[in-house]
Amino acid sequence: MDIPVVTLISVVTHLNWTSVCIIFDHETEQEAVQLHESLSKIGTFDVIFRMEEVTSSQIDLLENTSFKGAPDIITFVVLCRWESSQQFLKQETLPLSAFNGIKIESKDTNNTMNSYYLDMQKKKIKMHALDLNLTQKISKKMKKRKNILQTILSLVTVMVVIVVFQTVLFVIQIQNNAQFYQNYNSKESSIRPITSTKEVIERSPKRMLYPQFDLDNVNRNWTDTVSLIRSSIETNRRYLTIGLVTAKRPQNTVYLYNTLKSLITNANREDFKEIYIVILLSDLDQEWRTSMTSEIVKRYPQEVKNGTIKIIGSFDWMYPSLTNLTHHRKWHSKSKATWKAKQNIDFVLLWLYVYKTKLSEFYLHLEDDVITVGGYIKAMKNFINDQKGEWTCLEFSELGMIAKLYHTHDLEALAKMVALFYQEQPADNTYLHFNPQMLQFRRIIRKPTLFQHIGMTSSQWGHVQALKDRFFVANDQKKVLKGDNPPAKVFTSLRSQSKHSPENAYNTSFGYFWSKSKARKNDNFRIIFNKPQSIKRIVVNSGLDVFPEDKIYSALLEISSKSINKNDCTDYKIIGQFVNGKVDVQNVPHLLNTTDIHCIQIRFQKSQNFWVIIHEISIFLKR
Repeated sequence: MDIPVVTLISVVTHLNWTSVCIIFDHETEQEAVQLHESLSKIGTFDVIFRMEEVTSSQIDLLENTSFKGAPDIITFVVLCRWESSQQFLKQETLPLSAFNGIKIESKDTNNTMNSYYLDMQKKKIKMHALDLNLTQKISKKMKKRKNILQTILSLVTVMVVIVVFQTVLFVIQIQNNAQFYQNYNSKESSIRPITSTKEVIERSPKRMLYPQFDLDNVNRNWTDTVSLIRSSIETNRRYLTIGLVTAKRPQNTVYLYNTLKSLITNANREDFKEIYIVILLSDLDQEWRTSMTSEIVKRYPQEVKNGTIKIIGSFDWMYPSLTNLTHHRKWHSKSKATWKAKQNIDFVLLWLYVYKTKLSEFYLHLEDDVITVGGYIKAMKNFINDQKGEWTCLEFSELGMIAKLYHTHDLEALAKMVALFYQEQPADNTYLHFNPQMLQFRRIIRKPTLFQHIGMTSSQWGHVQALKDRFFVANDQKKVLKGDNPPAKVFTSLRSQSKHSPENAYNTSFGYFWSKSKARKNDNFRIIFNKPQSIKRIVVNSGLDVFPEDKIYSALLEISSKSINKNDCTDYKIIGQFVNGKVDVQNVPHLLNTTDIHCIQIRFQKSQNFWVIIHEISIFLKR
């Protein structure tokens, strides 16, 4: 039995359907065209007209189909012969009371039509639920995407604001620096005049107001006043001046002597004739200053006598106010801000001294806790000569203000810029802004570098400064004995520095092991051979000349021929004991009565207060 068109229209209208899909096959094409025309003229709803084969799974297809621009409620009506629709429409029975009050305009109203109407009602309810579920899923996905887009947009906005802010700060600083150089590098200085009280100042120097200063106006002979030792030999202009500032450190720690030793012993006699070393004793403690001066003269009398080493001191009247500093980094404590500000002025005084005395063509700024390598002067000369273009600063260390080389004639400008920002930032930040002002827009660093920072105890009380230059290659990293050292695994209970791993102590070419923790009782350092070895001699050297305290103080050397697993042995036998950081055991087979040795162990007997450097482990095999 066919479904009357008028009945279908009544059903659709009663249920408030907003969209009708007419699906037909070849057998029902004529009826479908008629229905499409009727619905299009009479109905107040959208009509979707499509042809496809009606199959047993048609209902699943319809339930999962959505149309572009579909309204809130999408209902599918299948046009086909009634007897064929029963083959694929899922029949469900509901009480007839569910249709009370519904009038269907059809003469063919009967149980068959009620069943059809029931199917349409169920279909509407089911499809409405599916549509709501789909809408909720789409809404959730859209909301999630919206949140992601908002987050990305927020991050981009923040990044843009940061870039703009940094650009503005950079432009402002460039303008300030340009104005500074216009004011202070002109022939007619715009410095605030203080000559009106010149006579009084010469008798009793007053505190300077930085950066508006000129030490010549305060004391016309100030370069002589600051000299703590005067040489009888006339000063001649040399190739290079090395400048160091040293101050009192906690626990009477002094690194300066190791630095001087490294500078002097690593320069040959001819090269040393071309340099000056100027040491500024910046602590105002007169007793400490006298003691340091006497010790330097005692250690290096010839260098002091011929004027190669010059010792100068700073005085209270040379410093601006170092109290109640306001223009410093907010995260710095008052003590650190004061320490940094004073250090800046220390550098300024040293640079102005070298500039005024015209000691050399070039100036190298160092700190008092560094070491260098053999032939460093020649290496610097070669690097200077290799520069093809103009330059302002060459760097022989990547750290801070260590090993920065300038033309001596640029030191006054550098000093004034550091003095200008003496409260705001340390010199090792300011010089990075100074160089671009002098038209050098990139750092020029020699690699490998020539100087290494060795200090741990900072002159800032209560502060530890364990910085290391990653590009430094020291002479003392080279092996001396170079034993046979068969393939093995190396383990230790000590925490090690990443650049100084345990394997560095065992290899025969380069490097050393350096712990970053103090050795405790029963800490160990083990070598596990890949296969048993016949060993004649074992030598272990700890410590370095530049770090003489970082050695093994009390430990035993043990060997074992009984392996537990690939990483350890048992039944260790003592064959030697460390003396002054070293152990050298020969005739090993006679001590153990075996030639098959699996493991070697260094076992600490006592805790010690210093880190541990193992420079070289040499294993000599029996042939």
